[in-house]
Amino acid sequence: MPAFSQQEYRERTYRLRQQMAKSGIDALLVLNESNMNYLTGYEGYSDYVPQLALVCQDEEDPWLILRELDTHCAYPTSYLPESRILSYPEQFIWSSERTPWERIGVLVQERAKSNRIGIEMGAKFFGVKSYAALGTSLDLSKVLDSDGMVPALQRVKSPAELTYMEQAGKIVDKAMQVGQLEIAVGARECDVAAAVQSALFKGTPEFPGGPCYGAPTMPVGSPANAPHLKWTDAAYKMGCQTNFEIGGFRHRYACALSRTVFLGEPSIRAQHLHRAAVDGFLAQVDAIRPGAKCSDVSHAFRAAFDPYGVRKESRSGYSIGIDWGGDLSFQPDDHNIIEPGMTFHVIIGIWEKEDGYVFSETVRVTESGAKSLSNASRDLLVNC
Repeated sequence: MPAFSQQEYRERTYRLRQQMAKSGIDALLVLNESNMNYLTGYEGYSDYVPQLALVCQDEEDPWLILRELDTHCAYPTSYLPESRILSYPEQFIWSSERTPWERIGVLVQERAKSNRIGIEMGAKFFGVKSYAALGTSLDLSKVLDSDGMVPALQRVKSPAELTYMEQAGKIVDKAMQVGQLEIAVGARECDVAAAVQSALFKGTPEFPGGPCYGAPTMPVGSPANAPHLKWTDAAYKMGCQTNFEIGGFRHRYACALSRTVFLGEPSIRAQHLHRAAVDGFLAQVDAIRPGAKCSDVSHAFRAAFDPYGVRKESRSGYSIGIDWGGDLSFQPDDHNIIEPGMTFHVIIGIWEKEDGYVFSETVRVTESGAKSLSNASRDLLVNC
């Protein structure tokens, strides 16, 4: 069944149609699956083939247009009636003579009342050839690039969304504990990863974990300074560190958590990095409050972190929610205003030639400031 009420989905579409009206858009082609899910509840994980949600200015509910076999994923997960779930035939898939975009264009044309169309141009697998094929059925002379329109609506979370993220926070806390406990001399990295994955999927006795959007990140080394590596079949040796960046999921809503775990006594430099990361993290959390700008949070981080003399060029946080990433960043040139109900992954990732360290938590913005969704220890984590 859908993760949210029909009323909540319809309120999302209503707010989107208001934005469409301001931009002069009569029909919007929503191509990112995260955004399709946000508007309809669709849980197909099928964005390797052409698909979309069609939002028309004069209609309360969207349409889903999917590969034929994927309609059977939409029926139980979307709030839409079957009459609004459309499909193109299977013979369009992987054909050298035809493309699904041709049939999708016809289905859109039959329902869109004008050629004032918006398209999420930056969507996965939507390239020049896809655009050209869609243009054989649709008049794209007035098309507008609508990337970012739906993500902007996702910034402030509803109470129901926040509940799922809080549940995901309990799941990821448990998984992090499991991961740390599995690290020992002779243990294989892949076995540690399997234990983490198992904990993420099992969840808690109260609620299970959902499918993870991407596998956990856990580079191992001395230092571990690669940001997005996973694991190998190598056995652990004394003196290495593991940088965990993992996420618990509930109905595609993510709560991220990062910690560095040392096998054996960490070096003086590693202890220095830990202090720098934690102080930078705490300064940011203190600066996250309604009315502040994302750039203000970035400046607060720099004021606390830079005196340690540690190089870190990457951003120090970003908005998070459905399928993990959002569209706001803690960096000097992001001047968006922080509001209650927003959620952020506050991440101090140090990935430099000589240094590697990661520390993060997911926080929600309340009327009085930021509240972490994690209860994980903030101490230096050492396995002996």
